Amino acid sequence: MRYSAAHASAVLLFSVGLAAGGGCAGHHNDYLVVRQDSRTLTSFTLRQLQDLPQVEIVTPQSRGAVRQKGPTVHSILDAAGAIDVRSVRIEGRDPAQTFVAAELTDELILNVTKRKTLKLVGTKLDVGRWVRDVTSLVVNP
Repeated sequence: MRYSAAHASAVLLFSVGLAAGGGCAGHHNDYLVVRQDSRTLTSFTLRQLQDLPQVEIVTPQSRGAVRQKGPTVHSILDAAGAIDVRSVRIEGRDPAQTFVAAELTDELILNVTKRKTLKLVGTKLDVGRWVRDVTSLVVNP
């Protein structure tokens, strides 16, 4: 059976959308998933993340805004019910970054960008470790 280039492109775009978490009923409003021990603890909507305590930090290393605001990674893990956190892997568009528990300070946050996506930033965190379009936090990977 032959397929046109347009058909192949449509199938590819649909597949990429599913892999990115789009197109699943009930998940279109989920911005962030927190997993531990191979199971999902919870999914957060943008509104739920904005309802968590917000911290404003200074990021002088930023090429854009030097003040950024959002919930700390630690507060998100607490709200998700994560226990015995030894490390957490932050996954998104950029390469995933793993942090040990001692690095989860009040200066490590998920900022809501102008595009309404999540970006991991930190006051003392090198820009090379920032993660754009964050989709999940994996506890003790």
